[in-house]
Amino acid sequence: MQKLLPSLLILIGSLLIASADISTPIIGVLTQEVYTGGLISRHFDNKTSYIAASYVKYLEGAGARVVPIWIGRNRSYYEDLMHKINGVLLPGGATWFNQSNGYADAGEHLIQLAIEQNDQGIFMPVWGTCLGMELLVYKLANGTEHRIDCQGKGIALPMEFKEDYNKSRLFASISDDVVTTMIKENVTYHWHQYCYTEKDFERDLLNETWRVISLNRDLNGKEFISTMEHKKYPFYGVQFHPEKPMYEFTKTSIPHTAAAVISGQFFADFFVSEARKSYQSFENATEQARTLIYNYKPEYTSILGSSYIQQYLFTNAEMEIPEIPDEGGDGDGGSSGPYIPIIETGGGSSTILPLFSVLLLTLLIVSIN
Repeated sequence: MQKLLPSLLILIGSLLIASADISTPIIGVLTQEVYTGGLISRHFDNKTSYIAASYVKYLEGAGARVVPIWIGRNRSYYEDLMHKINGVLLPGGATWFNQSNGYADAGEHLIQLAIEQNDQGIFMPVWGTCLGMELLVYKLANGTEHRIDCQGKGIALPMEFKEDYNKSRLFASISDDVVTTMIKENVTYHWHQYCYTEKDFERDLLNETWRVISLNRDLNGKEFISTMEHKKYPFYGVQFHPEKPMYEFTKTSIPHTAAAVISGQFFADFFVSEARKSYQSFENATEQARTLIYNYKPEYTSILGSSYIQQYLFTNAEMEIPEIPDEGGDGDGGSSGPYIPIIETGGGSSTILPLFSVLLLTLLIVSIN
């Protein structure tokens, strides 16, 4: 039995490590300001920020849950939240980087905190879609503007991979079949008025920190960067919208082919798999439940003329933690209502796993000696 103990401990330890990734990570999606006089403000009273529901579905379809990240908060709010979630998605949209207390300011806090966490050994992935990718580059270039005008609105394009694409983290494990599909068919949907070029990256030395993975051309034939990743940090950016082929049906130019859906799902699966490497969690199940997107209901906005089928719309008052019924029920041992306490904390992982792994290693050393 004494001879079998080391082997048994090694086997158990290996199984624990293999299953240590969080099964259902929680990803924060940054909200974006609503402008006075715009479509939303004309139809909904006092709504000040939003998240397109397609981003929520996009992440949920890959096994994650979503927490809205509010704009206009002080740094302590972002610091607190960034120690509880497992990743950040900076969505596309239409706002300005010089707008105070909005998307760009909040994004700067999130990006800088993600850098600090990764430098401390706390894995924190960040994904930027379209405007979100532009914000990543802008903020990591210390607010220096490198974007140029681009005629990229309403076009579906195939992927044009760089020769070394498979050396990237993003595409290291992609199957040959999916690559072939991405190259041959119009699987990526573009809707942007700005873009970055590889020449600008080389001229301003941005290529020393960013790996350019794919390129495309706009309606005028101008070449631009469509996919990239940071060389040091788990930061990723795409100029196109992988969520739209799966969840947006407002424009006939959006491809909904099987190939486009498979392509979009690949990017969702990849980013959620990155978030599973983060072991952070909320303090308890109640705090987690009070923060998740499920506390809010999306509005059907495409019927009003929006480019989004559905949007989560928030007032300043709603950008507060909602109340949850007491877990003690109605006083006679009955149910507490619709809220059911969750036994697990965080995203499905536990701090017990690392501690148990250390215990196993200690037992292994003792048994060998």
